[in-house]
Amino acid sequence: MGQELERFRRLAKAWAKMEGNTAIIYKNDDGTYGFASISAESEIGKPIVEYITPF
Repeated sequence: MGQELERFRRLAKAWAKMEGNTAIIYKNDDGTYGFASISAESEIGKPIVEYITPF
């Protein structure tokens, strides 16, 4: 799972830089990861793994 998390970290960092917005990486019930804008944090309702800033 470490490789998958690292892949999502890279994707979230690239997205955050492009959008100029903070992203969150969250963990799904099946053990996979996803990321979304921090503004969607309250809608996700899943455990947050990491916050990624655009800086």
